[in-house]
Amino acid sequence: MLDTDNASELASSYPDSRRRIKVKTQWMGCTVAAAALAAALIFSHAVPSAAQNQNSAKLAPNSAVTPRLTNGHPDLSGFWGGGGGEEGGGGGEDAAPPPTGVNNFGNHDLTRTASGDILFLYLGSDGYEGPVPIGKNQPPYKPEYMAKVKQIADTKYGGTTALDPMQDCKPFGIPRASVGNMQIVQNPQFMAVLYEAAPGPVYRIIYTDGRKHPDDLDTSYFGNSIGHWEGDVLVVDTVGLNDETWLGGDTRGADRFTSIHSDKEHVLEHWTREGNRITYEATVDDPVMFTKPWVITPKHARLASSDDYIQPQMCVNNDKAHIIEPTATDQFKCIWCNPASLYGDKDDTLSNTGGLKAGATTPK
Repeated sequence: MLDTDNASELASSYPDSRRRIKVKTQWMGCTVAAAALAAALIFSHAVPSAAQNQNSAKLAPNSAVTPRLTNGHPDLSGFWGGGGGEEGGGGGEDAAPPPTGVNNFGNHDLTRTASGDILFLYLGSDGYEGPVPIGKNQPPYKPEYMAKVKQIADTKYGGTTALDPMQDCKPFGIPRASVGNMQIVQNPQFMAVLYEAAPGPVYRIIYTDGRKHPDDLDTSYFGNSIGHWEGDVLVVDTVGLNDETWLGGDTRGADRFTSIHSDKEHVLEHWTREGNRITYEATVDDPVMFTKPWVITPKHARLASSDDYIQPQMCVNNDKAHIIEPTATDQFKCIWCNPASLYGDKDDTLSNTGGLKAGATTPK
């Protein structure tokens, strides 16, 4: 969570509050203090905007015919969205569903707080923004490494911590990047995955021309990936990953014990396209830190509507200095569901209307 003692410097790093609008400029939210009538700009931490999650009605249906390359294998090319490229590595679909909130996305929230200040939440809210249960599917760390993982978990406010490599704009790596807002370009020789923001605009190449891994491979954020087809499934083997990334991360606590790995990490991925839907599966092996291979919860992405396109998000690590750790009296409650508290309102009643607190009034 962010330190809000100085609201004028507040910057949001939470994917739940990201918005995509159909113009080249990126979304922004601003809070307006009535006394000073000054706007405070809130930018995303240059992490992916949630295009298709927010506007699922415009997604192409899954009943479409799967396109194919000239060699007969499925063609995964296109602009894809959703799937939680940054989040849910451990929690994912096996986590208990969160409480239901009101999806107010697309409607501007304009609220007067009890102190007389005015809050303007651009494009509204997505519903529930509070904590979620820890995902059942966490990596099987050896005891000595689990101790370190728990130390990291204790610094997380919700799911956010300054220790996360993404706060230094380091690429997500694999499997954390997995599927999200991404452009795929594919031919029989390779598949290029261009991520909109992971957390910046980064890419990886998966070679499908029959080559082997290099013998003198230097480690990197995305390693070296070679793929082959097993029927209609692209199987990708990735080695040469450095230890400067995390296996997962989220903002509300599902991936509490999903973080570090060694440079011996080895990932086997399965990419399956069925119509306008991609299913991503992966098994992660780390002989240094794990007791056994870890099979992540499958993730999915949907083909974006024809008028949507990749909008690269540069990463700026202006949030890190504002991130705080939980204390006995300050525990994570929500991402942006009680904004009045930023301006001295002592009533900490939470609202699932996503930016408006119960009882708040709309200024005339």
